[in-house]
Amino acid sequence: MELRMEFVGIDLHTNRFTCCYLDEIGKKKMKTYELTENDLALFYASVCPETTTVIIEATVNSFAFEKLLRNHVKQVIVANTFQLKQISFTNKKTDKVDAYKLARILKGQMMSGEEQISPVVIPPQHIQDLRALFTTYRLLRKQVGATKNRIHSLLKQNLKPFTKEYIFGKKTRKEIRSLCEDIPALHFQLNFLFDHLEHLEDQIIAMKQKIKQEGRFYIKEIDILTSMKGVSVFTAIAIIADIISVKRFPNSKQFASYLRSTPKVESSNEKTIIKSTNKAGRKVAITLLSQALNHYRDASPSAKRWHDRLRQYKKAGIVRMGLCRKMITEIYQMLKKEEYHYFRDKNNHRKKMDEYCSFLEKSGYELKEYQLSA
Repeated sequence: MELRMEFVGIDLHTNRFTCCYLDEIGKKKMKTYELTENDLALFYASVCPETTTVIIEATVNSFAFEKLLRNHVKQVIVANTFQLKQISFTNKKTDKVDAYKLARILKGQMMSGEEQISPVVIPPQHIQDLRALFTTYRLLRKQVGATKNRIHSLLKQNLKPFTKEYIFGKKTRKEIRSLCEDIPALHFQLNFLFDHLEHLEDQIIAMKQKIKQEGRFYIKEIDILTSMKGVSVFTAIAIIADIISVKRFPNSKQFASYLRSTPKVESSNEKTIIKSTNKAGRKVAITLLSQALNHYRDASPSAKRWHDRLRQYKKAGIVRMGLCRKMITEIYQMLKKEEYHYFRDKNNHRKKMDEYCSFLEKSGYELKEYQLSA
């Protein structure tokens, strides 16, 4: 008996998942399972390792769920959320409707052989760990910003218009803490918030140290990336966490687009519209790289000439994004060719790597196979 291909669309939630089974002739079946061992066993029994292909939408728990399914079906496709916007364009939105639409998309793609939905690359565990750490790091940074804004707001409300630089300077914090002792509620809030702020700052330091420790698996790439002026070890690890591997990208345009530095362009007849940058890629690296643009520009005579020329007739924001794209393109070439940056400052580069290697050794990690850059 010839086995028919089966296409399963899964609408995944934190505690259950809804499946739509479609076969080649259009026969449909719906079923909802709980995320328990018993229900997962029932789902495994309902699919065939040789003929069943599954599609799920990329969410928080998609990678862990994919790991559960991969040995029980022919293929699991984790689809990019931004490519599945059509699912939300409906008057009726339920788990069953979403699962059915996913199954239809999958069937159309598999039967026609024409790719409509490109699967999300499932990163190795080291990269997943790094991404999780960076997500927590960004959360802590947001909390620091919110706490500082609240302290600043309290002082302004009480006619103490100090600048943020003065309020949060290491030498002036004690003075700010002692203000308004005659207003008990305000004095309590200031000290409470400063205690919270300093605790968050200590957590950020610990988080950065943990990220640097986890980055040890990619020390060769870190060595290459830190040869560019302005790229720290921390930023280099962020780039690696975002891209996984430069080999994923056939050219620098796709690399730059994935790192959100390339705007979308719509053209019709004689009209061209420059839209926002690609939102389907990662954004940690671009955030950190944008803070290093001045260092990159000043270290590269060609980049500085390009920047100064464009600044004469283009908006500062457009020039800045263009410079960021130029920087990312050079990063792509460095990683692809495994070469240091052309304008490398050897002493600066060696200092960064010496400090990083010393940090790893103090943390208990041996680096016998790594050779320091010359």
